[in-house]
Amino acid sequence: MFNYILSQYHLQEKDWLYSDPSPVQVGRHFELNVKLTQPATQCTSCQGTKFHRHGTTPHPRRVQLTEYMGLPCFLMITIERYRCVTCGMTQSSQIPEQLVLKGHKDSTLLKAQIIRRLTEKESIKDASHDLNVSSHSFYRLLNQMSSKDAFTKLPQVLCLDEFKATKDCTGSMAFIAMDGESHEIVTVLDDRRLESLVKYFLKFPRKVRMRVKYLVMDMNYSYDKLIKRCFPCAQLITDRFHVVQQMTKAFNVLRIQVMKRFDTKSPEYRHLKYYWKHLLKNYDNLSDTPFYSCSLRKWTSSRKLVEQLINYSPILYQGWQVLQLASGHFRNKDAHSFFTLIASLNTEVLPETFVKKYQFLLRKKASIKLALELDYSNGCLEGMNNKIKAIKRVAYGFRTFRNFKKRILLMNKTLTN
Repeated sequence: MFNYILSQYHLQEKDWLYSDPSPVQVGRHFELNVKLTQPATQCTSCQGTKFHRHGTTPHPRRVQLTEYMGLPCFLMITIERYRCVTCGMTQSSQIPEQLVLKGHKDSTLLKAQIIRRLTEKESIKDASHDLNVSSHSFYRLLNQMSSKDAFTKLPQVLCLDEFKATKDCTGSMAFIAMDGESHEIVTVLDDRRLESLVKYFLKFPRKVRMRVKYLVMDMNYSYDKLIKRCFPCAQLITDRFHVVQQMTKAFNVLRIQVMKRFDTKSPEYRHLKYYWKHLLKNYDNLSDTPFYSCSLRKWTSSRKLVEQLINYSPILYQGWQVLQLASGHFRNKDAHSFFTLIASLNTEVLPETFVKKYQFLLRKKASIKLALELDYSNGCLEGMNNKIKAIKRVAYGFRTFRNFKKRILLMNKTLTN
């Protein structure tokens, strides 16, 4: 094992003495005994260059390595001392910093393992148990890392979103920004309110802010004002996922309204409640493969099931047709047909709530058109938010936003590299 350490850190083998390069088990841990014999080159007191050996340090230096055969392993370094011939001052051999830093007990090999575990979706308690170290070793490394942002550059495509962070955040939701091309996180803030965002982005020089060409975001109203105040040359792109989500939500509200008109014990009520996902699928992609439905008590297919459900109510049939047509135009990136269909909706046939949810998209007409013309989306950011939720769930939450932000930045750096 010590031969691997020598080659890993480019250490000089002539400066080390050891009888066995493999660790020896002592109780519930392993020890690797070595001796550092690197001679001194210059006296710190008189600048002399002649030395003679003067014994060793009374106690060996104990440095923790990575685990060995499931148990903690320690490097016991006996350091040789040298005495200056001129002034009589004694000094010890200096352990190379690439092996362990001065005043630290964890080797750089162990610290690399700790940083790698910090990038994974697991709690610090579980990771520290696997590496046979205390959780304080993880927090010490986190405290040494800087989470300050450099206000020197911004990407051309800036993706914006929010997520639920920790209780010590200034706002109820945290804010995250990501490069839409390289997928690197630009910043993570503890407040998503407009005043905080404007205050943050105005710290960037005007030349840097003018380089931003596109801002990709959801339908948050406050983000629209952010462009006018901070990014004069940027254009807004509405994320395509949120457009589809708006359409499906409108249809689901209509489906629930129709469903509640039936008795709760009726088969129509039960079918509309259990098989609602089939109604959201593209009709051309529905399967004809038969399956047995316990609710219907017969063999059917996904296509036949949808045809049966939409015939329960003429209003539901009209709403389903609007969803199918609008989704088809949106998939084909036909912005003209898409907005013409939405503008032609009226409340004489369909409920007012359904029509209003669709006609809300007319306010975002310019940004949705741009989303259909360009390939940029918030998919990378939504994926990152999913990983953030997974970290929170596995770690049973975080107490401080500072450590939470560092974990997010570490994970993102690993993914982008």
